[in-house]
Amino acid sequence: MDRDRRLICKATLALGAASVLPACGSSEMPFVCSTGATAAGNTADIAVNNAVMHPTPTTNVFICRDEDGYYAVDAGCTHLGCDVALKASGDLKQGFACPCHGATYDANGQNPTSPAPMPLKHYGLCAQPSGTLLVDVTEAGVDPKVRLKP
Repeated sequence: MDRDRRLICKATLALGAASVLPACGSSEMPFVCSTGATAAGNTADIAVNNAVMHPTPTTNVFICRDEDGYYAVDAGCTHLGCDVALKASGDLKQGFACPCHGATYDANGQNPTSPAPMPLKHYGLCAQPSGTLLVDVTEAGVDPKVRLKP
């Protein structure tokens, strides 16, 4: 009897967890945003090959969209923390540049040039069914290849 009850409890927990996952993101995302995630605009507001800076309580983040989907990168240059900007306004393909000391990054925040020592951090990104994007800065170190599918 106790074994059956445990099996039913495990199945119920698994079903409950599976029903929560689609609410924040897609099956392409390896995580679920925490309750501390902050709203970062709407999917309809970010054109393909563009990025929009979004302030969070702890850092500024770029919400980016390329042909593969949406992703979030830290706006802070890895040299001294100055906020980077798009090299060409409205054109993510040109990448990012730091106005303080000239470091540059590609559109994915990778391949930094001197004096930046590392790529930009990627953060967790989820979408609500309404299209509202949520960025989770507690989920740093997300694989740069991961995209939230439109």
